[in-house]
Amino acid sequence: MLGGQTPECEICGKKADTVYEINFEGTRILVCERDARGREVINTFGPKSKEERSVEARTRPQMQEELVENFGEKIRNAREAIGLPLRVLAERISEKESTLTRIEKQETLPNEKTRQKLEKELGIRLLSKLSEGKQFVAQKKNEPFTIGDFTKKDDKDGE
Repeated sequence: MLGGQTPECEICGKKADTVYEINFEGTRILVCERDARGREVINTFGPKSKEERSVEARTRPQMQEELVENFGEKIRNAREAIGLPLRVLAERISEKESTLTRIEKQETLPNEKTRQKLEKELGIRLLSKLSEGKQFVAQKKNEPFTIGDFTKKDDKDGE
């Protein structure tokens, strides 16, 4: 539970004991297990003891990089530049061709392992430094994140 309430999936609205933080079209949101499938999970929130959450918070590395915005195009361009058919790339990195097709079309995010294999095989970098506007801090401890926590504020007076 987050903030004493059963969290809801921000895509389908389903209440879930365990929710997953994902990057959805450039915005981090909390989703149910079904809506997290095929996407890179940044964090998991679920029924854990306070001790487990405390240890996890102390040992979890701070995210300093994110997937580049045009990752699908970058993958496709690198693959085509070396004349590598998608089928062959899939075989070389032990991934399904359909998965790579969805990644190239940016219909799904590559998981960490797939991203690393793609970078190594194609000689590209798919991560970039987080921009200052995309970094965020929760306002209150033990409060659930909202979409507002993840959006950049544009007003100049700092509100």
